[in-house]
Amino acid sequence: MKTLFILFAGFLLFTAFAFIPPKHHIVGHWVEHKPDGSKVYIDFKGDGTFASRYKGKVDMYGNYTFADPVFSITDKENGGCGNGYWGKYNVTFIGKDSVSFAVIEDSCTGRREDVNGSGLRREMK
Repeated sequence: MKTLFILFAGFLLFTAFAFIPPKHHIVGHWVEHKPDGSKVYIDFKGDGTFASRYKGKVDMYGNYTFADPVFSITDKENGGCGNGYWGKYNVTFIGKDSVSFAVIEDSCTGRREDVNGSGLRREMK
């Protein structure tokens, strides 16, 4: 009887934890493949900063926050919306190595057009 109780308790614990979704993180090295075949590389650091490189040059950098599934970003770039304009996006993880973004709100038109509907794939350095 004691063995049956222990097995049943173990089964309940296993079942309870089986339905807890995995925690995702965005920290790391990512790549976006553009329709013209070019690539944009984005590094999200653990300190809440990011930088993207296009054709070997930094073209955007700034700060971000991530509270799964909401990703918020403010960027600094030439001709961009600049620091202080935050955008919010819903992030959908596709496995452990891919994400897609859907706008929640973003007053920066250029960033919204670039980010909304885009996808990134995690790259190992």
